[in-house]
This record gives sequence, C-alpha cells and structure tokens, in this order.
Amino acid sequence: PKGRSVMVGAIEKQKFVYILNRDSAARLTISSPLEAHKGYTIVYAMVGMDVGFENPLFATIELSYEEVDRDPHADPPQKMLTLYEMDLGLNHVTRKFADAVDHSAHALIAVPGGVDGPSGTLVCCENCLVYKKQ
Repeated sequence: PKGRSVMVGAIEKQKFVYILNRDSAARLTISSPLEAHKGYTIVYAMVGMDVGFENPLFATIELSYEEVDRDPHADPPQKMLTLYEMDLGLNHVTRKFADAVDHSAHALIAVPGGVDGPSGTLVCCENCLVYKKQ
C-alpha cells in the first residue's frame, strides 16, 4: 500500500481507520479515527491491500454471531472475507464487499499490485490458499 491510511481493530467489533498525511515541514500527521465498527462480529485477520493510488482497501476475515446470539438453534455462522474502503474524497469508511470463505480461514496475505503483481489477497485456510480479488 502507498501508506495513506491504516486500519487497526480489536478482536470483537471495533475497527478504526486513521488517515496519514504530511504537514508543510514533512512531519507525519495522523487524523482523528474514523469508525468502521460492526457489532456482534469477531475479526480473525486484517490486512491492507495494495491498490496503488486508488482509495485504500482493507481486507478482514470476520464472523458475525448476531443470529446465533439471538437464536441458539440457528445455523452456524459463516466466516466472511470483507473489504472496507476508505473514501478519501468523502472522508468515510464503507463496507464494500463480503464473500463467504472456508471455516478454517485464519490469516490474510496482501498480494502486491501495480507493476509488481495482480493485487488482491491470499486467504490462508487449512490445507489450501485461496486467491481473492474484488
């Protein structure tokens, strides 16, 4: 990634995005946090994706337990690969994409983009790697 923002988060629910800039003296400045929270959600992994100079993207492996919390007899929840986009023009974080992944998914690896590669992310699962690109 080109280093314009960073996402930090807790295991459960909370995710914050900070915009990074330089002031006139070339010192690093960090914005106030923008929230990307989603209740009743466990975050297994988080990674910044290489999108060049487009709006920054972050990938997470998440599991929503909201329905199971309300109804213990509900179907087991599905892990999801979720992409969050930091819209630099609107100064807002949006949940852009979500796709089901294998229940054994546990880690993410950013794939270089631009002239270095195709961009995207590798989802690490038990006995396999899955390449995902929005």
